[in-house]
Amino acid sequence: DHPLGPWISKSNPCIGPGEARTFQAQSSFVLPIPGKPDDYIFIADRWNKLDLPDSRYIWLPLAIRGGKLEITWMENP
Repeated sequence: DHPLGPWISKSNPCIGPGEARTFQAQSSFVLPIPGKPDDYIFIADRWNKLDLPDSRYIWLPLAIRGGKLEITWMENP
C-alpha cells in the first residue's frame, strides 16, 4: 500500500517465446534512447549456473504505446 505508491497491477509486457519467465532472464536496467521519448532498451541478465563465465545479457526493445509497455523478443535485431 505504500513504498512511494500507489501502484497499479499491469499485464505482462513481454511478447514472444519465453515471455512468461521474462525470456529466462532477470531485468537489470532500462536504457533510454536519446531523442526517442517512448523508446528504450530493456537489459536483462541470464545466468548460467553451471558455467558462470558463460552468463549473458539480453538487450531488447522496450516501447510505450498508448500507455502500455511492450518488450518484444528479437532473436537477431
